[in-house]
Amino acid sequence: MAEPQTFSECVDKLLDDFKLYDKTVDLVSCWEFLYTKVASVRDKVLHFDRFPRLISPEGNERDRKTPDFAVLVSDRYGIIGDVKSGFPLEEVAFQRHLERLKKYDQPLSFKSGKKSEPISPTTHDILLIIPFRDAQEIVVRIEDLRSKGKVKFERNLLVFEWVYESDEYIFRKVAGQTADFSDSCVPEEVRLSKQLTSLGRSLKISPDHIKLIKATWQFCNDEPKPIYTIVFLWTKILYHLLNERQRELWRRKNPQKELPIDVTVQQLVDKISELYPIAWGHWTDWITSALDTLVTTGLAARIPDGHYVIRYRNLTREVGEPGSPPLATRGAHHPAEYAKILATYICKGLRHKKGETECPDEAPAQPDLPFGPTAPQESAADE
Repeated sequence: MAEPQTFSECVDKLLDDFKLYDKTVDLVSCWEFLYTKVASVRDKVLHFDRFPRLISPEGNERDRKTPDFAVLVSDRYGIIGDVKSGFPLEEVAFQRHLERLKKYDQPLSFKSGKKSEPISPTTHDILLIIPFRDAQEIVVRIEDLRSKGKVKFERNLLVFEWVYESDEYIFRKVAGQTADFSDSCVPEEVRLSKQLTSLGRSLKISPDHIKLIKATWQFCNDEPKPIYTIVFLWTKILYHLLNERQRELWRRKNPQKELPIDVTVQQLVDKISELYPIAWGHWTDWITSALDTLVTTGLAARIPDGHYVIRYRNLTREVGEPGSPPLATRGAHHPAEYAKILATYICKGLRHKKGETECPDEAPAQPDLPFGPTAPQESAADE
């Protein structure tokens, strides 16, 4: 991983990476809530795909497109959603990003849910979902390019803005667009053209609405930064790889007590599949990147035959929550708080490797973490 110049910059960068990905997961989860939990909509939709890999009817797997979500409403109509944390305003980058959206502007096969075969709907719309701050300017520029014939979409490209306010995610179709939903072929209840265009309504979804979805789907189709995967492994997976003696020590909640876990990437993939029995994510790459980051920062060691030894420990006292084992019913385990602690440890590890033993005064105060080849262990008497 790239190393920012100061300790505080290192921590801030990791937390920004975590928050950005976490926000994208929230946004995708909002659309999943609409299409899978709202009864009047859910019962009239064939399938919502959170991890789409779309190919053309005549294409192959190497040509797959990976938007943030895809909805097969019927065999005649679908929606592709692309969530962006921002859209470049500089002219060359702006047009380049717009051209990238054209990869969705072709016939594509959607997963059909209960039906075994994918379906290529007659048409589909492309949703670009971006933050409120620049949405209106982006629409004005797209409309200008369209009017001059410099950009053309065969299918409808619709720009949505999102904002978080009053404890809700709010999605609105940006005003001034000539394109509209081509959803006249589907039941009225699922026509966004009526609700969001004709009636001018917004889609409003609170974090409470998506809580259960996010407890199951903590990732989206974008590749996460290592810090995000590390937090997931630390709070949801690694405890289940401890032996009985280690679990007993874990329950004592000593954040300095190391509980070494010898594991391979495949063993972690298998454990995730066991605990979350749904085919989702690109785990081999994501886990490898996370483990390599832990190795780089001294929180793990790479040993022969593809094994890693993770220097796991119970951090619940630092988070301030009870030291009970991770369970599927316990929600998200305050992942942002774990991110702060683990980001601090990661950045301390980077400084240690650079020979810098002191952290600046403004850095968050955390217990010292040993970063030598072998961490000091408590004596049997201490245990």
